[in-house]
Amino acid sequence: MTAKTKIFTRSLILLFGIYILLGLLRLLLVKLYPQFSQTDYQQSQLQNLLQSNPLRAGIMIILVAPVIEELMFRSLIKPSHTDLVLFIAAWPVFIAATYIPPDVHWFFKVSFLAVVLACLTYIGTQLINPFKARHLRSKISSWYIPIWILTSILFGLVHITNYVETFTLNIPLFLLIVPRIVAGFIFGYIKIKNKHLGWSIAMHSMNNAIPISMLLLAH
Repeated sequence: MTAKTKIFTRSLILLFGIYILLGLLRLLLVKLYPQFSQTDYQQSQLQNLLQSNPLRAGIMIILVAPVIEELMFRSLIKPSHTDLVLFIAAWPVFIAATYIPPDVHWFFKVSFLAVVLACLTYIGTQLINPFKARHLRSKISSWYIPIWILTSILFGLVHITNYVETFTLNIPLFLLIVPRIVAGFIFGYIKIKNKHLGWSIAMHSMNNAIPISMLLLAH
Protein backbone atom coordinates (compact mmCIF):
# COMPACT_ATOMS: atom_id res chain seq x y z
CA MET A 1 0.00 0.00 0.00
CA THR A 2 1.46 3.35 -1.05
CA ALA A 3 1.72 6.36 1.27
CA LYS A 4 -1.06 8.15 -0.59
CA THR A 5 -3.34 5.11 -0.37
CA LYS A 6 -2.69 4.92 3.38
CA ILE A 7 -3.61 8.59 3.80
CA PHE A 8 -6.76 8.01 1.75
CA THR A 9 -7.81 4.95 3.77
CA ARG A 10 -7.15 6.58 7.13
CA SER A 11 -9.00 9.72 6.08
CA LEU A 12 -12.01 7.71 4.94
CA ILE A 13 -12.10 5.79 8.23
CA LEU A 14 -11.76 9.07 10.13
CA LEU A 15 -14.63 10.59 8.14
CA PHE A 16 -17.05 7.78 8.91
CA GLY A 17 -15.92 7.73 12.52
CA ILE A 18 -16.79 11.42 12.76
CA TYR A 19 -20.14 10.70 11.10
CA ILE A 20 -20.95 8.15 13.83
CA LEU A 21 -19.90 10.56 16.58
CA LEU A 22 -21.94 13.42 15.08
CA GLY A 23 -24.93 11.13 14.71
CA LEU A 24 -24.79 10.19 18.38
CA LEU A 25 -24.35 13.82 19.43
CA ARG A 26 -27.30 14.83 17.27
CA LEU A 27 -29.50 12.17 18.85
CA LEU A 28 -28.48 13.38 22.30
CA LEU A 29 -29.15 17.01 21.39
CA VAL A 30 -32.60 16.21 19.99
CA LYS A 31 -33.35 14.17 23.09
CA LEU A 32 -32.47 17.13 25.31
CA TYR A 33 -34.05 19.73 23.04
CA PRO A 34 -36.97 18.19 21.07
CA GLN A 35 -37.48 21.48 19.18
CA PHE A 36 -34.27 20.67 17.28
CA SER A 37 -35.82 17.56 15.74
CA GLN A 38 -35.22 17.13 11.98
CA THR A 39 -38.35 15.08 11.28
CA ASP A 40 -39.72 17.88 9.11
CA TYR A 41 -36.69 17.68 6.82
CA GLN A 42 -36.34 14.59 4.67
CA GLN A 43 -34.43 14.01 1.45
CA SER A 44 -37.65 13.11 -0.30
CA GLN A 45 -36.33 13.69 -3.82
CA LEU A 46 -33.42 11.33 -3.20
CA GLN A 47 -35.68 8.69 -1.68
CA ASN A 48 -38.13 8.93 -4.59
CA LEU A 49 -35.27 8.71 -7.10
CA LEU A 50 -33.85 5.63 -5.41
CA GLN A 51 -37.24 3.94 -5.59
CA SER A 52 -38.17 4.96 -9.12
CA ASN A 53 -34.81 4.83 -10.91
CA PRO A 54 -31.94 3.33 -8.89
CA LEU A 55 -29.61 3.31 -11.91
CA ARG A 56 -30.00 7.04 -12.41
CA ALA A 57 -29.63 7.63 -8.67
CA GLY A 58 -26.41 5.63 -8.57
CA ILE A 59 -24.84 7.39 -11.55
CA MET A 60 -25.85 10.87 -10.43
CA ILE A 61 -24.88 10.46 -6.78
CA ILE A 62 -21.82 8.24 -7.03
CA LEU A 63 -20.28 9.53 -10.26
CA VAL A 64 -21.65 12.85 -11.49
CA ALA A 65 -22.09 14.73 -8.21
CA PRO A 66 -18.61 13.95 -6.83
CA VAL A 67 -16.91 15.08 -10.03
CA ILE A 68 -18.80 18.36 -10.44
CA GLU A 69 -18.77 19.26 -6.74
CA GLU A 70 -15.06 18.55 -6.32
CA LEU A 71 -14.25 20.66 -9.39
CA MET A 72 -16.32 23.47 -7.91
CA PHE A 73 -15.18 23.32 -4.29
CA ARG A 74 -11.76 21.66 -4.06
CA SER A 75 -10.00 22.69 -7.27
CA LEU A 76 -8.82 26.02 -5.83
CA ILE A 77 -7.10 24.40 -2.85
CA LYS A 78 -3.41 24.57 -3.85
CA PRO A 79 -4.41 24.39 -7.53
CA SER A 80 -2.36 23.01 -10.37
CA HIS A 81 -2.83 24.64 -13.76
CA THR A 82 -5.34 21.93 -14.69
CA ASP A 83 -7.23 22.50 -11.42
CA LEU A 84 -7.54 26.19 -12.21
CA VAL A 85 -8.91 25.46 -15.67
CA LEU A 86 -11.35 22.87 -14.30
CA PHE A 87 -12.62 25.31 -11.66
CA ILE A 88 -13.35 27.90 -14.36
CA ALA A 89 -15.07 25.26 -16.52
CA ALA A 90 -17.12 23.61 -13.77
CA TRP A 91 -19.15 26.60 -12.64
CA PRO A 92 -20.70 27.37 -16.07
CA VAL A 93 -21.60 23.69 -16.34
CA PHE A 94 -23.28 23.79 -12.93
CA ILE A 95 -25.22 26.94 -13.88
CA ALA A 96 -26.18 25.49 -17.28
CA ALA A 97 -27.57 22.40 -15.57
CA THR A 98 -30.16 24.52 -13.75
CA TYR A 99 -31.54 25.81 -17.06
CA ILE A 100 -32.02 22.45 -18.76
CA PRO A 101 -35.77 21.62 -18.84
CA PRO A 102 -36.70 18.92 -16.30
CA ASP A 103 -38.40 16.80 -18.97
CA VAL A 104 -35.09 16.20 -20.77
CA HIS A 105 -33.96 12.60 -20.23
CA TRP A 106 -31.30 12.44 -17.54
CA PHE A 107 -28.85 10.49 -19.72
CA PHE A 108 -28.89 13.13 -22.44
CA LYS A 109 -28.59 15.85 -19.81
CA VAL A 110 -25.52 14.26 -18.25
CA SER A 111 -23.97 13.56 -21.66
CA PHE A 112 -24.53 17.15 -22.78
CA LEU A 113 -23.01 18.57 -19.61
CA ALA A 114 -20.02 16.22 -19.91
CA VAL A 115 -19.40 17.44 -23.46
CA VAL A 116 -19.72 21.07 -22.36
CA LEU A 117 -17.28 20.48 -19.51
CA ALA A 118 -14.79 18.81 -21.85
CA CYS A 119 -15.08 21.62 -24.40
CA LEU A 120 -14.69 24.38 -21.82
CA THR A 121 -11.71 22.58 -20.29
CA TYR A 122 -10.04 22.28 -23.69
CA ILE A 123 -10.71 25.93 -24.50
CA GLY A 124 -9.38 26.94 -21.09
CA THR A 125 -6.15 25.01 -21.56
CA GLN A 126 -5.65 26.78 -24.88
CA LEU A 127 -6.48 30.30 -23.66
CA ILE A 128 -4.89 30.28 -20.20
CA ASN A 129 -1.13 30.30 -20.45
CA PRO A 130 0.42 28.14 -17.68
CA PHE A 131 3.38 30.46 -17.29
CA LYS A 132 1.24 33.59 -16.99
CA ALA A 133 -1.16 31.86 -14.57
CA ARG A 134 1.71 30.69 -12.34
CA HIS A 135 1.69 33.87 -10.25
CA LEU A 136 -2.08 33.63 -9.75
CA ARG A 137 -1.83 29.99 -8.69
CA SER A 138 0.96 30.85 -6.27
CA LYS A 139 -1.16 33.59 -4.74
CA ILE A 140 -4.17 31.29 -4.42
CA SER A 141 -2.00 28.56 -2.88
CA SER A 142 -0.71 30.94 -0.23
CA TRP A 143 -4.32 31.37 0.92
CA TYR A 144 -5.13 27.67 0.88
CA ILE A 145 -6.25 27.47 4.54
CA PRO A 146 -8.94 30.23 4.26
CA ILE A 147 -10.00 28.77 0.90
CA TRP A 148 -10.15 25.29 2.45
CA ILE A 149 -12.33 26.53 5.31
CA LEU A 150 -14.61 28.70 3.13
CA THR A 151 -15.20 26.05 0.46
CA SER A 152 -15.93 23.41 3.11
CA ILE A 153 -18.61 25.62 4.66
CA LEU A 154 -20.07 26.53 1.25
CA PHE A 155 -20.09 22.86 0.31
CA GLY A 156 -22.22 22.13 3.36
CA LEU A 157 -24.56 25.07 2.79
CA VAL A 158 -25.22 24.03 -0.80
CA HIS A 159 -26.62 20.73 0.48
CA ILE A 160 -29.38 22.49 2.40
CA THR A 161 -31.38 22.28 -0.82
CA ASN A 162 -31.41 18.49 -0.35
CA TYR A 163 -33.95 19.10 2.41
CA VAL A 164 -35.81 22.26 1.36
CA GLU A 165 -36.74 23.73 -2.02
CA THR A 166 -35.52 27.22 -1.25
CA PHE A 167 -32.45 28.09 0.78
CA THR A 168 -33.13 28.64 4.46
CA LEU A 169 -31.13 28.04 7.61
CA ASN A 170 -32.17 27.11 11.13
CA ILE A 171 -30.75 24.92 13.88
CA PRO A 172 -32.27 21.61 12.69
CA LEU A 173 -31.02 22.21 9.14
CA PHE A 174 -27.63 23.29 10.40
CA LEU A 175 -27.33 20.05 12.37
CA LEU A 176 -28.12 18.14 9.18
CA ILE A 177 -25.41 19.86 7.12
CA VAL A 178 -22.64 19.74 9.74
CA PRO A 179 -21.57 16.29 8.43
CA ARG A 180 -21.33 17.79 4.92
CA ILE A 181 -19.11 20.58 6.20
CA VAL A 182 -16.92 18.00 7.92
CA ALA A 183 -16.82 15.98 4.71
CA GLY A 184 -15.73 19.12 2.86
CA PHE A 185 -12.80 19.51 5.26
CA ILE A 186 -11.76 15.87 4.81
CA PHE A 187 -12.05 16.08 1.00
CA GLY A 188 -9.92 19.22 1.10
CA TYR A 189 -7.42 17.50 3.38
CA ILE A 190 -6.93 14.58 1.01
CA LYS A 191 -6.49 17.01 -1.90
CA ILE A 192 -3.78 18.87 0.05
CA LYS A 193 -1.97 15.76 1.29
CA ASN A 194 -2.08 13.74 -1.93
CA LYS A 195 -1.75 16.79 -4.20
CA HIS A 196 -4.28 15.70 -6.79
CA LEU A 197 -7.97 16.37 -7.29
CA GLY A 198 -8.57 12.76 -8.27
CA TRP A 199 -8.12 11.65 -4.66
CA SER A 200 -10.83 13.97 -3.34
CA ILE A 201 -13.16 12.90 -6.15
CA ALA A 202 -12.54 9.23 -5.26
CA MET A 203 -13.21 9.87 -1.56
CA HIS A 204 -16.34 11.89 -2.35
CA SER A 205 -17.57 9.05 -4.56
CA MET A 206 -16.98 6.44 -1.85
CA ASN A 207 -18.55 8.73 0.73
CA ASN A 208 -21.71 8.77 -1.39
CA ALA A 209 -21.54 5.16 -2.51
CA ILE A 210 -21.60 3.50 0.91
CA PRO A 211 -24.87 4.99 2.25
CA ILE A 212 -26.54 4.84 -1.17
CA SER A 213 -25.62 1.15 -1.50
CA MET A 214 -27.10 0.49 1.93
CA LEU A 215 -30.32 2.31 0.99
CA LEU A 216 -30.59 0.37 -2.29
CA LEU A 217 -30.09 -2.94 -0.48
CA ALA A 218 -32.75 -1.93 2.05
CA HIS A 219 -35.23 -1.43 -0.80
